[in-house]
Parts: sequence; structure tokens; C-alpha cells
Amino acid sequence: MKQPIRFFSIGLLSSAIIMLGFNFFDNSSKESIENVPVDELITKVEEDGYRVITDDEFISYSFFVEQEKQEQASKEDDNKQKDKAEDKDEKDKDKEKEKQEKADKDKKDTKKAEKEEAEDDKEKVIKAKFTTKSGVVSQDIADILVEKKIIKDSKKFAKYLEDNDYSPYIQLGTFEVNSDMSFKELAETVTTYPGD
Repeated sequence: MKQPIRFFSIGLLSSAIIMLGFNFFDNSSKESIENVPVDELITKVEEDGYRVITDDEFISYSFFVEQEKQEQASKEDDNKQKDKAEDKDEKDKDKEKEKQEKADKDKKDTKKAEKEEAEDDKEKVIKAKFTTKSGVVSQDIADILVEKKIIKDSKKFAKYLEDNDYSPYIQLGTFEVNSDMSFKELAETVTTYPGD
């Protein structure tokens, strides 16, 4: 095992000596870059398609590029803020318009429903008494009122309670109502403690 390792190391040593000799004694036309004048280097670099600038030109160019980046970033920020403000204004206007339309529609629906009920029930007024227990929701009350023939449409009344924020305030107890009452009067009746 020793002999192959010795031959291998002798081979490496001899090849290193041969390479050193070629490198040391070879007087080719290669010149050291330190010995070449700057003007020749600039000419050679420009021939290859590159541009040579001085330190002052580089600093002023870097400063110019940095200013351009900052101006572009500030313009983009301004544009983003403008766009956000415009989007927000548009959204606010749309929301206001939707709220107004919804409120108008709800008023019309409520008035129409009350008018229809008033016209239908003008001939006879039906009185009823009902009791609410724990866990009753607005739809349950609307169903009871339809069952007692106080109102005709349970969904409209349940929607009225929800839209006008009466549903969280429904009380427990026994209530007396009649078919001559409007949605508002019915809602106020079931949200006022009956005292039982």
C-alpha cells in the first residue's frame, strides 16, 4: 500500500515542478495589467462595447438614479392614496345609496302592508290574547299572530321586527292585540313588558 501512494505523490510533485517551470520561464507577450496605461485600458473596454466613467460621474449618476426612484415612489404613493380615497368615496356613496333605497323600500312595503291590512280588516276587528315563553323569536310571534288572524303575512311582520330592531327586545308574558293595530303598534306591544 505504501508503494502506490509514493508513486502518486512523486507524480504530483513532478507535474507541479513542470508547471512552475513553464509559468516562470515563459516570456510570452502577456503583460501585467498594472503595466498597461489607463488610456489603453479605456480604449480596449470601449471597443468591447462598455462605457467608462469617472468617480464623479458615477456619484452624480447614482444620486440622479436615487432621486428618480424616490420621486417615482412618492408619485406611486400619491396615486395609491388618491385611488384609495376615490374608492372609499365611491363605496361610501354606494352604501348610502343602498341604505336610502332599502329604507325607502321598507317604508313603502310597511305602509303598503299596513294599508292592505287596514283595508281588509276595516269590516271586523279581531281581538286576541297570546302568551310568549322563553326562547320565543320574532318568527314565532308572527306565526302566532297569523294563527290568531291578527295579521295575514308572518314573513312581513318578522322582517319588520328584524329591520326595525324590535326582535332583541321581545318580552315574556301575556299580550292582548287586535287586528286593527299596525305593525308598529304590534311590535311595541310585544316589546313592552305586560306586567304579568
